[in-house]
Formats: sequence, C-alpha cells, structure tokens
Amino acid sequence: MNNLNSKNNPSKESEINLTSGLTLRAFILAIGFILMGNFWLQKTGLITHSGNFAESVPPIPAVAALILMVAINPLLSRFLKSLSLSKGEIIVVYSLVTIAISMSSIGMIRYFLPVLTAPFYYASPENEYNLFNRYLPHWFVVSNKQAIWESYEGSTGGVVPWGAWIIPLIVWSVFFIVLFWTMLCMIVIFRRQWVESERLVFPVARFAIEINQQGKPGDLVVPFFRNRFMWIGFFLAFLYNLLNILHAFVPEAPAPGKSFNIGALFTEKPLSAIRPMSYQFRPAIFGLGYLMPLDVNFSVWFLYFVLKFEAIMASIFGYNIPGFPFFHDQSSGAFLALTIAFFFMARSQIKDVFAKAIGVRKVDDSSEPIPYRWAAFGAIFGMIFICVWCYAAGMLISTALIYFSLLIGFALVYSKIRAESGAPMIWLFPYGEHKRMMFHILGANAFIHDGSYQNLSIFANLTFLSRGYFPAFMAYQLESLKLADESKVSKRQMAFVIMLALVIGLVAGYWMHLTAFYKYGSNILEGGDGTWGGTRGAGLIRQEYNIMKGFLISDNSPDYTRTAAIGGGFVMTWVLFILRRAFLQFPLHPLGFAMVTAYGDPLWGAFLSVWIVKKVITRIGGIGLYRRLIPGFLGIALGHFFTAGILWGILGTMGNEIFRRYGVWFG
Repeated sequence: MNNLNSKNNPSKESEINLTSGLTLRAFILAIGFILMGNFWLQKTGLITHSGNFAESVPPIPAVAALILMVAINPLLSRFLKSLSLSKGEIIVVYSLVTIAISMSSIGMIRYFLPVLTAPFYYASPENEYNLFNRYLPHWFVVSNKQAIWESYEGSTGGVVPWGAWIIPLIVWSVFFIVLFWTMLCMIVIFRRQWVESERLVFPVARFAIEINQQGKPGDLVVPFFRNRFMWIGFFLAFLYNLLNILHAFVPEAPAPGKSFNIGALFTEKPLSAIRPMSYQFRPAIFGLGYLMPLDVNFSVWFLYFVLKFEAIMASIFGYNIPGFPFFHDQSSGAFLALTIAFFFMARSQIKDVFAKAIGVRKVDDSSEPIPYRWAAFGAIFGMIFICVWCYAAGMLISTALIYFSLLIGFALVYSKIRAESGAPMIWLFPYGEHKRMMFHILGANAFIHDGSYQNLSIFANLTFLSRGYFPAFMAYQLESLKLADESKVSKRQMAFVIMLALVIGLVAGYWMHLTAFYKYGSNILEGGDGTWGGTRGAGLIRQEYNIMKGFLISDNSPDYTRTAAIGGGFVMTWVLFILRRAFLQFPLHPLGFAMVTAYGDPLWGAFLSVWIVKKVITRIGGIGLYRRLIPGFLGIALGHFFTAGILWGILGTMGNEIFRRYGVWFG
C-alpha cells in the first residue's frame, strides 16, 4: 500500500510504475461476464427462485469470474502469452463485475422497477392508492397503462415496450449516477483516514487479493491454490454444503442443515424471551471472520448475549411490549452515533480536504482516486442535486435532506464495518429504518405539508433505497480502491471503473428484469403464484402505500417508545466509543454493538466460533501460526461460495422445484 509519511509530503504513487487495468480486452471480458451473470441471475433469482446469488459478499458471479480468470491465466501465460491478463486487468474485471452484477440483484433494481408501475397496477377503489398516485409526475413513473399491466401479466411474444420505459429510466438513472458519485466523493474524503492512518484490514478485499496472487513465471497454478491449508478449508465447506444438497434430493440422507434452533429449547417464561435465537452455520462469515480483529469478534457475540439477557430481565419484570428490545431501532441510534463519531475522528483529514478544495492549504492529493476539490464539491453539489431532483418530483427539501443524509451516513458506517470486520453480509445495516427513524422521532404529521400527501407519496416511492441495499455499494467502492492499491492499478482509473460499472450494471439490470417481466409476467416470478404476487419490490411499494393510507385515519404523533430505543442505541454507542478512546484495552467495540443490533442472529454463532478458534491458535502458535492458517480460512469461504453459490447456482438454472428445498440466501 502506498503510505504517506505526512499530509504534505509528495505522493509516492508517482514513483511507482502503475499498470493500466482497464484495457479493451479487460472491458470486453467484463461485459461478457456481466451478461452471463445477468442471465444466470434471471434464471435462479427470478424464474426458478432457487437463490439470490448476487446477494452474497462478494457476489457469486464475480467470484466465479475471478476463479475462472485465475485458473486459466497461467495456461495462457505459458501457451498464449499475448492473451494472458495482468494482475491489474484481473482486478479491474473483478471490480467491474462485482458492482455491475450487484445492481441486478434483489436489493437494487428488483426493488426499484416496481416503483414505476406497482402504485397503478394494484390501485383499486378499496385501497384508494389513486389518492397518492395523482402526486406522481409523469417522468417519475411509467404512464402507459398497457405497458404497466403487461409487466405483471406478460406481453404477447414477450415484447418489452421500451418506449414507455425510456424516459423514467433515463431520469432515474441520472439520479442513481449522481447518488453513486456523491457516495464515491464521501469515500475519497475518508479513504486516507481509514486506509493509511487506521490501516483497516479489508477482509473481503483480502479474499480477492490472496486468490489473485501471482506465482513464478511458468507456474500453472497460482500460489493460493497450491496451499494445502486452503484445500483443507475448501473441503470442509464443500462437504458441509454437499451433504445439504444431497439431503435436498434425498430427504432421508443426513445433513447438518443451515441452523440449529436454540430458542426451541426454552419454552417457558422468562427464558422463552430469548426467542428467536438460532446458531446459524455461515461458513463465509466464519472464514472471513478469521481476519477481523478479535475485539470485534468478541463484541458481537458478547453483546448479543447481553441483549438476550436484557429481554429475559424485561420478561421477569413483566415488561412485555411487542418488539422489545427493538434491535433495529437501537441499531439506527448506533449508526447515527457512529456517523457523527467518524466525522469527529476524521476531522483533521476533512479539514485538509476542504482546505485543499478552496485553495487555502497545499495538500498532496495526487494519489487519491479523484482530486480533493472534486471530492469536496462533488459531495456538496451531489447532495444539492439530489435534493433538487426530489423537490422537482414533489418532495420537501427538508425531508430529502434528512433522508439522504441518513442514507449516506449509514452507508459510510456500513463501509467502515466491511473494511474493519469484513463480515460478508449485504444487509448488515438497519435496512428500512432511515424512514421509520424519521417517523418515530418526528411523527408522520411532520411530513404532511399543508394537508397534502404529496411529500409522503414521493417519500413512499423512495423507500426502496433504504429497504434495499444501495448503501452497501459504498463498501464496494472502498474495497475496489483498496484492490487498486494492492494491484498497483491507478486509483483514478479505478474511480472511473467504479462509475462505469454502475452504468453498465443499470443497463444490464434493466434489460434482465424487464425481459423477464414481459415474457413471464412478474406476478409469477420470484416464486409468485400469479395471484397478484409480484416481486418483493412490488410487495414493498404496496406496504408503503398501505402505511400511508393508515396515516389518513391514525394518530401520526411520534413513537416515544421507539424513539427511546433509538436514543438508547445512540448513547450506548457513544459510551463504548468514549471508553475505547479512554482505555486502549477496553474489550467492547462500538462497531460490534451496531452490527449485532442490525443483524445479530446470523452473526453471533460464527463470530463466537471463530473467536474461540483464533484464541486457541494464537495461544498455541502465536502470530506465526495465525498467518500460516489464513489461506485455510479463506478456503472455507471460497468452498462455500463455490459449492453453495457456483455449483448449486448452476444446478438451480434447471428450473425444478427441488432446488428450492435448499435455498441459499447469502445476505
């Protein structure tokens, strides 16, 4: 990594012979992988509904592309050297596929497209959706009634009426590009603080870096695949998934399953308050968790038990409020506190960025992905554009500013979590809570302007950004820049690759979904039975409209109980943050609290297991043994991605109901 000795020293990046990873052949190869990946996701995610293989971190199609390139490249180097790829080209292709293919998964385009049609398709006199639809501008949605109906019922010959979609798709794509650019600017502002000052470990990026390590000239196998510990870990994950797959075909065959339900053991109060509680077998989390700091491992499982103990004590004292202890609300408070804390910790770096931007201080930014002036003004004007775009749609500037500040702030925290802990979970943030948090604290009446529901109508149609995993793309941006660092690819070229991947991903995702919608009808996709099922995105927008309809007749005052939970999470996180700064050996990490309240059930078991294993390994063999075994744990993650993702994903394209018996949901 290119480290700076001081803020004002000349950059050392100029002294290094950087390679160009974005070549014509790399671009063409990436396009091929993206198209094949979209076809794969269409079959498995929409048609057969056997799994969401782009929901994993990193996405399964990107892992498949990386393995294929690394496996074939040594052969090309020996026999067809002119066709062999450089290390930088492999990383650029991998980064392009990672970001682009994620756009096509459930958490982005599949949540977005129904926003343009579902409010009209599902409208009826009984649900009164048209009370809110009248506020939607024509460029915001699809206006052609036949095009709307056919997207749910299927069209003759599966023809997509692109003319009905082109205007809203262009307008929304501009919005996505600006939002993505604003997130990239924020990453550039914080990158030096996290990468060069705090030296975060980046386990997810490390996974790709280790696989892509180049061997000696003439070697037919890269070093990672010659490591015996890697193959031991790979075999363990392969065997685990193979037994589960065999059980899907032959139910009588024994299999470990995906989880063990601990909560079922406790049926009487007060211990029954710990439910739901299960130990989930998550090989990818276990494998990549080996690379994360021990204090983060410890904090997640320990605080998970603390929260369960809190639930038991509440039951003992008769405090049986539904939803208590409000994990996601506490997580919202934790993410808000961490957003503020990160700005506080990086205040010196932020001052340098803006001082450079306005020309009052010389700060070397030649090694940064984009100049600091672009990053500073890009973040400011990006947010202004977003608010103006929302205002043009009918949303209040104040509502847009609060919502997108929370969205980007939480995305920043999620990116830090991925960079520091590497937990491969795409939903590891309080998804859907940005809007709920605003309603809990301020009440829905605060967003009803002059008796009009125009502001709320636009807000409802923007909820997919919070409920989906658009915030997770900021982490992919940061990891791509880290990969560029390690592969000696220009970070400025990688910044272009990141934005290019977004555009390609949007276009490919639109094509993949709309061709499936009009060929089959989205009512029977994603496991729907044709009776107004629709995709999850359609279900989300219907849910939001039903909530909005409830505002017509309900008390819309703040929810003080959940506001207290948000405040509790905020205070708890700040207490942990202060204790960590005051006592260097304090064992609890504030990121651990944010993670466990956001998505603790899938995490705690793997984190507890890997914490115990790491403790034993370092006690027996010290740091030397720990490092020697890293390939073994990465092999566990790779074995899981290969077997449950690539192998099972390929089988899942066959379209048989049997492939739903072992649904693999990585998120």
